[in-house]
Amino acid sequence: MKRRVALAALPICIAGGWLAAPVRWQVTGLSMAPGLAPGDVVASGWCPLLDRWRAPGRGERWTFLEPGGGLAVKRVWGLPCEAIGFADGDLTVDGVVVVKPPSVLGQMALPVAGTIHGDATTAVRIEIDDPALDDVPFAPDERRLLVPVRDVGVTAIVHVAEAAGVRSPEVVIRVGDRAVRVRTRERGRFAIVAGRLDGRFVAAAWPVDEADGGGGLAVPPGAPATWSIDTAWSGDDGVKTFDVAVAGDGLEADVRLERVTPWRDVHHLPAADGTTQWRLGRSECFLLGDFPGGSRDSRHHGPVDMARLRHRVRSGLRR
Repeated sequence: MKRRVALAALPICIAGGWLAAPVRWQVTGLSMAPGLAPGDVVASGWCPLLDRWRAPGRGERWTFLEPGGGLAVKRVWGLPCEAIGFADGDLTVDGVVVVKPPSVLGQMALPVAGTIHGDATTAVRIEIDDPALDDVPFAPDERRLLVPVRDVGVTAIVHVAEAAGVRSPEVVIRVGDRAVRVRTRERGRFAIVAGRLDGRFVAAAWPVDEADGGGGLAVPPGAPATWSIDTAWSGDDGVKTFDVAVAGDGLEADVRLERVTPWRDVHHLPAADGTTQWRLGRSECFLLGDFPGGSRDSRHHGPVDMARLRHRVRSGLRR
């Protein structure tokens, strides 16, 4: 299930100079789901020719020339001279687990099955299925042995009906025995994400566009580049329950829970021959699809020479 794309670009002339318009592609496969689905249109940034001289960053999505000659979109995880590996489904670089930033998790996280108890607008408890498995709703015909996923969390969409001033209530999210408290004095909708991710306890909050439903993603768009909370996870690996509640001096009417979604992180799968370790050369990178069970990437054809990279994918438009 490879993701192939079609190119279409034209240069435009502005103020006597040439500025290349973004290159656009239409997605045709599932390898970058759930962030990119068949029929989505993705684009490079302005001046796409500059991407030939731009060093890729870890976690960025790029188009590249496949060994067979086609053009595909994958995510850059390994950079030159690094040792890349998988450990219990996590990606490691030089032996250290890579922690995904919120913006990348937002393109990769998938909802997990669970039961929600309580008043859906003020306080809920979510009990996820045990274990959380790496199945995918967008590929019902996939046939493979499912494996448990340790990295799970919860997303709460909070609606603040009116500014609460200095007495603003707070939203409390408990992940197992760990707690996150978020307080806002502004009106609007906000996403709060917390959970176990890549062996860390992470949390972040950000405004969500009133008109943006998130496209069915477990983590809505607009996530920041870094986590507000990022501490080592210790103790039991298993997280089975999440509690989300609005609290504070009888002001609950000003704030309500609009949606609560449990999610899981991607679980990286080894190569078909069982390989889990790769050493990159001085001009090589390591590319992976966001949907491991439906992607042919560096696990199969090995590291990719940087010269085969074409354009950084800057945006995507859902059909």
